[in-house]
Amino acid sequence: MPRLTWAQAALSDKYRQRAESLYGEGKYEKAIIWYEKAFGLVQHSDPVRAANLCVDLSSMDYMKNHTRKATDRCLLGLRYINPLKTAPDSVRFKLFSSLGTYYIALYRNDSALYYFHKANALLAQNPRIEAQIALYVLYHFNNQGSWFFKMGNYTRSLSYLAKSRELAIKYNLSEEISYIESNLAGCYSAMGVVKEALAHRLLANKFYRKRDIRKCGNLSGIGWALYGLKRYSEAISYFDQSERLIFELRLGKKTTDYLSDQIHLWRMMSNCYRAVNQLSTSDHFIDQATRLHYQYIGNQGSLLAQVLLEKGKLYEARNEPERALRSYQAAIRAVCRDTTGLTNNWRNPSAETASDEATLLLAATHKAAALKKQYDATHKNTYLNASVDTYRYCVRLQQRIRHGIDTDQSQVIFSDRQHALVPDAIAATFEAYQHQPGTALREALFQLFEQAQASSLREAFLLNTIKPQTIPGPMLEREQRLKKRISELKKRSVSDTAASTELTACQLQWHQLMETFRQDYPAYYRLNYQDVAMSSRALQQQLGHQAAYIAYVRRGASLFILVVTDGAIDVIRQPIDAARFDEQLVKLSQELYHDPVLGRYNGTAYAAGLYAACIEPIRKQLAGKTRLVISRDWSFNFLPFEVLETGRQSRDYLTRHVAIAYAFSAQSFFDVHQRSASTNPVLVMAPFARAEALESTVNRQGTAQTLASSEAEARSIGGDVLIGPEANLPNFLQTSFDRPVIYFATHAKTDDADPANSYIAFYPGETDKLYTDDIYNLSLSSTGLAVLGACETGSGQIRKGEGILSLARAFAYAGCPSVVTTLWKANDETTSFLTIRLHHYLEEGMSTDRALQQARLDFFESPIFPKYDHPYYWANYTLLGNYDPVMPDGDQSMAVWWLLLVVGIGLLVFWQRKRLVRTLREKEQVA
Repeated sequence: MPRLTWAQAALSDKYRQRAESLYGEGKYEKAIIWYEKAFGLVQHSDPVRAANLCVDLSSMDYMKNHTRKATDRCLLGLRYINPLKTAPDSVRFKLFSSLGTYYIALYRNDSALYYFHKANALLAQNPRIEAQIALYVLYHFNNQGSWFFKMGNYTRSLSYLAKSRELAIKYNLSEEISYIESNLAGCYSAMGVVKEALAHRLLANKFYRKRDIRKCGNLSGIGWALYGLKRYSEAISYFDQSERLIFELRLGKKTTDYLSDQIHLWRMMSNCYRAVNQLSTSDHFIDQATRLHYQYIGNQGSLLAQVLLEKGKLYEARNEPERALRSYQAAIRAVCRDTTGLTNNWRNPSAETASDEATLLLAATHKAAALKKQYDATHKNTYLNASVDTYRYCVRLQQRIRHGIDTDQSQVIFSDRQHALVPDAIAATFEAYQHQPGTALREALFQLFEQAQASSLREAFLLNTIKPQTIPGPMLEREQRLKKRISELKKRSVSDTAASTELTACQLQWHQLMETFRQDYPAYYRLNYQDVAMSSRALQQQLGHQAAYIAYVRRGASLFILVVTDGAIDVIRQPIDAARFDEQLVKLSQELYHDPVLGRYNGTAYAAGLYAACIEPIRKQLAGKTRLVISRDWSFNFLPFEVLETGRQSRDYLTRHVAIAYAFSAQSFFDVHQRSASTNPVLVMAPFARAEALESTVNRQGTAQTLASSEAEARSIGGDVLIGPEANLPNFLQTSFDRPVIYFATHAKTDDADPANSYIAFYPGETDKLYTDDIYNLSLSSTGLAVLGACETGSGQIRKGEGILSLARAFAYAGCPSVVTTLWKANDETTSFLTIRLHHYLEEGMSTDRALQQARLDFFESPIFPKYDHPYYWANYTLLGNYDPVMPDGDQSMAVWWLLLVVGIGLLVFWQRKRLVRTLREKEQVA
């Protein structure tokens, strides 16, 4: 480098140090001047220093809300270093990471993901970057974590924030911990875990040393958490503290300095005062926030949309519905890049134009509800039709957002937070259908019923289908290895620091791999967002003449019921006494889920009452049907319909009349991977069949008790039978899952508080456990049926919009199309009887639902029934999933053997004839 250039570089470094010193003193305008001087010296002579200064200057632009200018600075920086083969990775990383952050602010999510992905890949290729610029890397993960929870990707957010906190501790960056804790609080708040959010906010508050804008934000965050806990007076106290501090910070500053923070605080204060019905005070704060945003920031952005949402809620509280509607529509416009045609209160934008899909969904949902309220008040069909259109738009948008969420846990939380949307949409659409019956609205209702339950499972089924089609095998193998390692590390103690560090690293690698799938494999991305919903007509073609599909969605005092047969589609609204309905559910579940110790059954009245609500209204549609496929509402997902009683005679259970299978949705039930029945033998796992195998275990773990009937059950079933010590977890994992049936005659434990801790036990019971995450990672698409004869494999935590997070659900998630499961603790003797009879009928080629029904009917006629004449002993065995036969068709197999025999005889005759002809020719030649 020429001497003059070296001098310029040295002087530039001196100017940059001066700028950083001024920045640390809070003298931002002066800092910018010195950064500009430093850049001017090297912009034509030293591309690496110029690129580095582009990052510095872009940070100053971003701080002043000049985000577009900040983005252009970083793109200029990339142009400086892209031609260089030896440019430092640290500079390239800073440019990539900064662009990710700026594109978030510009609501360019795809661009943000692209640059964050490149920065993450660079970190993986060159881990030394972390030590070189630890603070940059910390903020890189922190910024991603903060963004992902706003997108509903909560698990991914927690992984990135955990990495950020890990770096703060590792490199002694203790001042940053408070900021990370605040973001963790924001994530838990978005997840609806408000107490956890408050704990992180209070912890962050202890770390704040300066009275700066971060402390101000955390004080308001504490207030928001207290608002979420309905501790309104305490919340207002913290909001007041935050407002006093922000007033101090803004003294002597420009009008626009910290204005966004001030507006955000006023929005929260308006929420809180509205909650305590101080509407004039609420109006004061929200009016200030609205006016200043329009005046100084503009008419676009998520913050404005949130302000306008609060304004709409305030109008509704004042009974001003038309003004509320205008406010919600303005909120929609605020988060759309193209607002053409959105001046009309009832128009909805294209989802592709949204800058913030989550806020758009919230605004559109409020708008749909407000339109429905206007219809209820005025009975004008224009309001109803607009409400229906907007609800359907919201459901599509909800599904679009869901595609970007990459873990089951986050999917479940998202469903829980959004659980009311689909029932509300069904109620509005049904109202319109009553006024204007027609094919279009009926199909719309069918599609809404399909969206009502277990959305996270639908997403899993979709990905399990498209991944093998679009992603190379080695990549999928790497994913499986990562998931398996993550599952192993989750079982370690939280005090195991090394395991926690490795867990975070593996989770980040997995998220990065998922991003690689999305960005590098266009077919995967396209199919992930493709609408492949089953139509009602396609469902009718799947149903035979004897079958009916029934789906239930409950909303308040209405039970909506969809009934599909091969000849008709009906939707009805059954009015219910909500309190009485709930009481019947609770009382019946108490009768069913607790061991009566051979006591009397007292659930008949409750079972008859639920039959009257759920089955009686559709009895006409079910006439002549002998099998039902039922999709239950999440609120009574635990209810076995088999025990419902007609009331026409004693013990007239529904299972006596029809075979029953349960579905998450019609598509998940019927649109399963087409597989021929496996010709491999069934697999039976019976780890606790013999007392002598448990001598060392029983003393330490009371749950691993001998299942006396399980050996006879296993021997009766036959196939590949693993008993006692042979029935251990390694043996199970090493065997082929390409089986018609896998039987588990074992123990299981369900953890309602944390479904991840639920497990199926193998020998010896203390260490060999197959946990929920382990089951998720299995590949069971080649298995025909899993029979979980263990206790409570169908019970678990109930989540709104999803149903029961059970072990059975985990088997379905892993690709198993059919699962026979237990809803409560299994009785060894009766479970063994039912399992043996079930297998007998499966071997005869019977469908799974009919085989299970017939096994029950056999039980009712058996000598042991009088002893166990209580649904507790027989009703917990239910079928979740497809009912097709799972055993090889004996007739087909025989036909194959006959065909082979005929072919063999034909070949033998042909060979003998050919031999005879050759012999005759030889004799003629001799003659």
